[in-house]
Amino acid sequence: MKAKLKAWLLPPSYIQDSYAQLHNLFQGSMSVDEYTQEFEKLLIKCDIQEPEYQTIVRYLGGLNPKYSNVVELRGYSTFDEVCLLTHTVEKQRKSKSFQCEFSQSLPFEQTFTLSTNL
Repeated sequence: MKAKLKAWLLPPSYIQDSYAQLHNLFQGSMSVDEYTQEFEKLLIKCDIQEPEYQTIVRYLGGLNPKYSNVVELRGYSTFDEVCLLTHTVEKQRKSKSFQCEFSQSLPFEQTFTLSTNL
């Protein structure tokens, strides 16, 4: 019944277009949260029934390498764990880049002067 309704209500290219969008999905400038939401939305649209390890590989393949390389080095066994790890890595990288930017924004002399005047 579900398949018949889809065939009747959706244009013929809907499923094929959804598969193409999923296949070509890359994180790019999206946050990890935005990428994960888009990925999961397309999985639902495509109604993909695949083993979890294939979903994980598909997800990691579209992530920015600065995140996927770190996540692949960690231990995980489920798609949910991969998503959680990815969010954690992004959060850590943003926190560290903020710290680096802040410390680089102060000249060395100003940093030294501030600490010696206390």
